[in-house]
Amino acid sequence: MYQFVCVKWGTKYPADYVNRLFNMISRQTHGEFVLYCLTDNSEGLHPAIRPLPIVDNSLAGWWHKLSLFQSDFFGLQGDILFTDLDVVIVGGLDEFFSVAPGAFLITRDLATGAYNSSVFRFRIGSQAQIWESFQKQPDYVMKNFKGDQDWITETVTDAGLWPSSWVVSFKKQCNSRIPRSFGRIGVLLRQLGLMTVRGEAVIPDGARIVQFHGKPDPEDVIDGPYDIYRQAPWIREYWR
Repeated sequence: MYQFVCVKWGTKYPADYVNRLFNMISRQTHGEFVLYCLTDNSEGLHPAIRPLPIVDNSLAGWWHKLSLFQSDFFGLQGDILFTDLDVVIVGGLDEFFSVAPGAFLITRDLATGAYNSSVFRFRIGSQAQIWESFQKQPDYVMKNFKGDQDWITETVTDAGLWPSSWVVSFKKQCNSRIPRSFGRIGVLLRQLGLMTVRGEAVIPDGARIVQFHGKPDPEDVIDGPYDIYRQAPWIREYWR
């Protein structure tokens, strides 16, 4: 059985985002799967989604991802695939489990070269040092590292990368950004409706998962452009 997990904390994303993720997984996998949701509020989740309670209320936001690396994560075993809630799944997921079983696989942030933690797979308990070293100095880590993915980059061992075409950035790899933004003047012109962002973003060949890190979120570009980013009406087909 394929195991997936996501994290929903606070009010940034509603239960609907988790339910859409469940639906996308169901369309893009062959065979049985389970989606676990580590959350502080399971209200509104699809009944087939299995909620896991967040027990450490001292953390916030993305830092809860690190708890996935506990040596004993709710008694689960085997390989598990994490995805952020703001992804759009546009291709098959079976190979995310068949490639390099047992290995830690992730992608890189195209801007910084650090690991990008929006989509990663690992064998439960195999990277416990990520969580254990964080637990020894959480305040220091949260003060000196920008986010969970920077700490993962610092502490992970034997990490591999997904095939480069599988996980792509909407901002950087989907022809979504206009070539010239014209700075503050451009912002004002777009707000006044005097500057139109034309064209559509595209899905690159071979892409399976599109990341939406930061803004815009998927819903922001379905029906029109968002600031300097082109519309992507194809999201409606997949993100449902």
